[in-house]
Amino acid sequence: MNRPEAASTLLDNPLWEFSLDFYGHGEVAPFLLHCQDRYGADVCLLLWASYREMDGRLLSEEGWRVAERGLAPRRHMIGSVRQLRRWLGRMRPHTTRLYNWCKKGELRLEQRQLSALWQLEQEPWAGERSPLLLAGQQYGIPQKDQARWAGLISDYLTIKK
Repeated sequence: MNRPEAASTLLDNPLWEFSLDFYGHGEVAPFLLHCQDRYGADVCLLLWASYREMDGRLLSEEGWRVAERGLAPRRHMIGSVRQLRRWLGRMRPHTTRLYNWCKKGELRLEQRQLSALWQLEQEPWAGERSPLLLAGQQYGIPQKDQARWAGLISDYLTIKK
């Protein structure tokens, strides 16, 4: 009987709460979706990098690779659901209910991704580099976009203080 509570606790963690709040802040969502569509970036990893950057926590390349590999199996599922949702979105209003169902499913899968990252967050990774720089290197995000990302984090921190 306690297992659902434990699962719920793992899913509802500080990284998830931050991700919901940060994603809804100003230009964050359009920027992250731009990185996803243009550079093939994983939004969950970008949110995790933002969370670590906000706390001033560095990350090693090994830590980034472990996170990247650990998320790979679900990333394919999320991509398939996203592709279906976007296809259904082009046929709205006839597909609105199915579109909304897919959107909720995609969000639940992303929550599980962030839960896995939260569990990794508890590991004592030795860090030597900015998570934003590691993400930029991984996905080929240009410096101007990395600077914009850092600015979004800075704006968020200013508002949250």
